[in-house]
Amino acid sequence: MTYYDPTLGQGAAPSASAPHAPCQKQSVSPDGHVSSAVNPDAPELPFGTWFNEAYDLREPEGAAFTSAILERIAPHERRVRKRRSIDAANHYTITRAVLANAMRCHFYRAPPLVAYTTGAGQAYYKSAPMWLNAEAMRRTIGLLEVAGMVTTATGEWGVASSTYAATPALLELAMQHGITPDSLTVHRLRPERLVRLYRQKSGNSRLVDFVPTEETEYWADLLAAHNAFTASHQIELELSAEEERQWLSRWNRKRLGDGSNRPRPKVIRPELLQTDLYRSFNNGGTESFMEGGRLYGAWWIGTPKEQRRKITIDGLPLVEADYSCCQPRMLYHLRGIDYVDDCYELEPLIYHARASGLPDEHYREAVKAMMQALINGNSRDKLELAPLKDGHSYDPFEPLAVRRMLEAKHEAISDDLGTGIGLHLQRKDSDLALTIITSLMWKGIAALPIHDAFMVQQRYEAELVSEMENAYRLMFNGYNPIIKVSGSSEHIN
Repeated sequence: MTYYDPTLGQGAAPSASAPHAPCQKQSVSPDGHVSSAVNPDAPELPFGTWFNEAYDLREPEGAAFTSAILERIAPHERRVRKRRSIDAANHYTITRAVLANAMRCHFYRAPPLVAYTTGAGQAYYKSAPMWLNAEAMRRTIGLLEVAGMVTTATGEWGVASSTYAATPALLELAMQHGITPDSLTVHRLRPERLVRLYRQKSGNSRLVDFVPTEETEYWADLLAAHNAFTASHQIELELSAEEERQWLSRWNRKRLGDGSNRPRPKVIRPELLQTDLYRSFNNGGTESFMEGGRLYGAWWIGTPKEQRRKITIDGLPLVEADYSCCQPRMLYHLRGIDYVDDCYELEPLIYHARASGLPDEHYREAVKAMMQALINGNSRDKLELAPLKDGHSYDPFEPLAVRRMLEAKHEAISDDLGTGIGLHLQRKDSDLALTIITSLMWKGIAALPIHDAFMVQQRYEAELVSEMENAYRLMFNGYNPIIKVSGSSEHIN
């Protein structure tokens, strides 16, 4: 089963779309999240997938479908005079966006509900395009409901947002006009959405208003260029039915078990629409960009490693290279120590694995998860109890015993553990990532980043490894990284 990004070569905004109103400060609602806290004692209300203005419908079916819907809702409008041309354009654009979001949720989510707000004070609308505002959303969805095109559920503050969903009548019209999953497209992210600063960690945390600086504008320019370059390539993923089932199961477990205590709609098919990258910074209460900064947004970032090998660019297989033991090795190099061993190998665990007939690397992923918890945790208490991925454990070793082994192995950097230094290291590895993908872009090479790993076509393996080595040496005073390569053409039959 092949999936691909239908935005490639597409995505130009419809002619009716109005330009974005300029603003000095930037504040955007986090994608797919509701800002109010959940009240567990409140009546159960349906949760939806947050309305995303970037979703649109491809041509020619998008215009035909939208026009047909406008004809259906026109008799229900109570207007004394004809709309001005700018108002008519805005009405067309928001109707089209509302329809695109309804079809997205119909094809990709269960339940197929779109979450939205009509609260004029919501941060989302502060930096939205001029066609998108609380009153326009309320009016458009209201007209569609009266015309029998959508059903709605009114939200409750602190419980759930309002939602809407396509009715059978709307779906019938969509089918008549040739609307399929491939009809969906996503516009490029607006410049002010390419650099995001969260008050604490990203996700449910609030975004911080900030005045753009020369540095943030430079990052945004690089990302805008790279996003446009990536969109000029065809990025595909071919999965068997079983691989698709496994991916969806894993993805939904991750979404529904993120610790937010908020029920989320399930993903019912891989959604490979979003290819734009943005930088996400953390702990920005003082408008500081020193923590975080990693690249997010593109669909391949959430793809399990074992299935990333099925991704192709322009029909050609990829190679993946990553910095081995990236964050621990950075800590050593920042202290002037050239550490070349495997950071996650613990001799007692390897000895036990061999004695039990298990491979040497049996415990490696579990040890890696604990080391990451020690680096990223900001408390020294019980970090060894961080959850492990399915199928991994320390058994028969106690987590605290494994932690003590790690601290002894890495005594030279042990005073950094449990300090939350990980977010500072993420700023460094995200600077590396941005440097690497843009350097390759100038050479005409499309690179797909996954934090400290990168994928390119197999024929560009040498160029990728060279860029990774050069960028790392420049940042860490000449120290060499250790780079692991998988999917190399030398190892493929």
